[in-house]
Amino acid sequence: MDKNLLVVTAIQGYAENHHISESEAFDKFSMHNIQSLIREQYDALHTQSLEETIDFAEDVMKRCEEKK
Repeated sequence: MDKNLLVVTAIQGYAENHHISESEAFDKFSMHNIQSLIREQYDALHTQSLEETIDFAEDVMKRCEEKK
């Protein structure tokens, strides 16, 4: 359950930061499998602020989009 909270927080934060809908953010996360990465990094991310999870997702998304 806590892992899902981190995923939802990251999606909401990403959507807000990029002025897109949460649905659009979810689609982008799904395209790059970011939900799984957040769940895999749960042990480290849950010790940080929720903003750190958003920053993690932002960084991963940026790297994925640079590879295009």
